[in-house]
Amino acid sequence: MARIELVRFLSGNAGEALKQAQYARPELAKVLLDEAEECLALAMSVLNRPAAAMHETREAA
Repeated sequence: MARIELVRFLSGNAGEALKQAQYARPELAKVLLDEAEECLALAMSVLNRPAAAMHETREAA
C-alpha cells in the first residue's frame, strides 16, 4: 500500500508543477517542468522496482 501512496504523491506533485508551469514566466516554467519530469521519473522507478526490494528498503529504514 505504501508503494501506491508514494506513486500517487509523486504524480500529484508532478501535476501541480505542470499546472503552475502553465501560467509561470518561461524561466520558472522550465524549473517547474524539470521538477514534474523528475517526480514522474521517480514514480516510474518505484513502480518498476521489484516488490522484494521495496520490502527490504522499508525494513532498513
